[in-house]
Amino acid sequence: MAVLETQVLPEYLKAMPKKEKILVVRVGLGGDLVMITPALRALLVTFPSAEFHLLTTGEGRRVLAGFSDRITQTWLYHRRFPQTLLLQRKLKSAFRKEGYSRIYVFEHRSLYRSWLQNLTPKFFGLDQQPNEGHFSLQCLNLVSGNPENPWISLPSTEEGVLKARALLQDHGLAPTTKLVGLHPTFSGSSFSLFKDRKGEKHRTWPREHFATLAKLLQEQAEASGTDLAVVIDALPEESPFIDPIVAASDGSIVLITSPPNFQRYKGYLKTLDVLVSPNTGPMHFAAALGTNVVGLFSGWSVEDCGPYVPAEKFEVLEAGKTANPELGLAAIKPQQVAEAVWRSLKSD
Repeated sequence: MAVLETQVLPEYLKAMPKKEKILVVRVGLGGDLVMITPALRALLVTFPSAEFHLLTTGEGRRVLAGFSDRITQTWLYHRRFPQTLLLQRKLKSAFRKEGYSRIYVFEHRSLYRSWLQNLTPKFFGLDQQPNEGHFSLQCLNLVSGNPENPWISLPSTEEGVLKARALLQDHGLAPTTKLVGLHPTFSGSSFSLFKDRKGEKHRTWPREHFATLAKLLQEQAEASGTDLAVVIDALPEESPFIDPIVAASDGSIVLITSPPNFQRYKGYLKTLDVLVSPNTGPMHFAAALGTNVVGLFSGWSVEDCGPYVPAEKFEVLEAGKTANPELGLAAIKPQQVAEAVWRSLKSD
């Protein structure tokens, strides 16, 4: 009969403390993840020897890839009921095995508290009723940390920036050209199939406005002797929405096309002098990469989810402050945006 041998650990190894593991929870799209980056940096500083795990979506994993080598595990989650119930049970079992010392939930929804708070002796979650103040600041206050830089941030790679610059040069744009990027689309939309028509007016600036803005900027650049280009970096599936904008611009827009590559896309955003965008993930990406932003807002509070960067790095135009707020983003006129773009360019 075979005897099963067991390994006996030396006493000094038994006495060594296990490495602390901390779970961070944020489920959402790209901009949602960017907004927790100040709190993440604060946690990394406060717990310098801890290992961090992240519960998020596939988009969250993509956005925070490379943020810190101390984020060693990403657990994927979704909100599709009833599959969510089975997924929660599987994740709870895995989390018990991990033995997290702390769990930080950057979510207002109570369901996360209901299935996660009993998995750790130290649970920290946002209040179910959102407090006043920017979401990034609410998250930062939850961890009670003091990062050297309290603003949102994302890393970019040298390779990504070089690829972006090479792509721009392939489209005839010199390194010295002032670049104004336009981002007409938004995450989660299926343009022709988008069902929430009421919500769409708060998320989409009219195509003709983007085309008019590009023509205005080019006319003003020529009048002032400024070497300026208006660019759009579009995914292949966005062509039905983007192509009419480019066509209506009468040659005022340079359309950048390339296979999807997130590191290259971050390099592109970082290379821009200013990005014009509604409240979308790329608006937050650009701000987090240090690019000036002109944000177009309707139906959302700038104080809650605007670009969380120093005030001189962004300007927000709000439909609610126009004469026709009921029009949504359409109430913001191209001339207003052009003026904001030139203020942004001059601020650098």
